[in-house]
Amino acid sequence: MPIGDYCVKPAATIRGDETVRVAAQRMKNEGLGSLAVVADGRLIGIVTDRDLVLETLCNRLDPGSLRIDEIASRPLVTVEQNAPVRDAARMIRRHAVRRLPVVDDKGQLVGIVAADDLLSLAAAELGGLAVAVRSQSPKDPE
Repeated sequence: MPIGDYCVKPAATIRGDETVRVAAQRMKNEGLGSLAVVADGRLIGIVTDRDLVLETLCNRLDPGSLRIDEIASRPLVTVEQNAPVRDAARMIRRHAVRRLPVVDDKGQLVGIVAADDLLSLAAAELGGLAVAVRSQSPKDPE
């Protein structure tokens, strides 16, 4: 199963020159936990709701003037859209990230996969397996 089949498409993006306030408002209005950060049409980082809060509040910075590209997570870890789901899970675990940008073979952003997405996928697969096992098990005598 390629990860490109399971990522959220299209990924929500924001320009690096936008402010933290703009990003926070978008995240609130659209129910997002992260935004892929782009500059000149290329992916340069990712910013999460947690990044916004910790960088702005802990450092007492003005969200109206702090630029997103100043707080975007880097270096950026990505996974190629044709990579197996297990590779994406391994990268999330190895790099201790909750969200992983999915890119095509040219490095262009395709979507985002979150650890929660992979957990939901695994739960659905295990649920289906449980149903199959139950249907093949002998019935208990009453």
